[in-house]
Amino acid sequence: MERIIGNLDKAKLKLDEAFFYLDEIEELIQEDGLSETAGSKVAQATDRLTNELSALSGKVAELQEILRALDEQQDASDDSG
Repeated sequence: MERIIGNLDKAKLKLDEAFFYLDEIEELIQEDGLSETAGSKVAQATDRLTNELSALSGKVAELQEILRALDEQQDASDDSG
């Protein structure tokens, strides 16, 4: 159970970071025309966002595995009881 809670906390942090990067991209796009520098910043922010979302997907998959294992454990406990 502690592992699930820890992973949920990590997933929340990753989501917070992803939203921060989304806000950064939105602010850059709203500027009057994208200069070369702004375009580069948008590309960098997009890369960071992609990495954060990828990490989040990994955490979600790990949580799914944990929940499946807990469900199987519960089923086995119910069958033996």
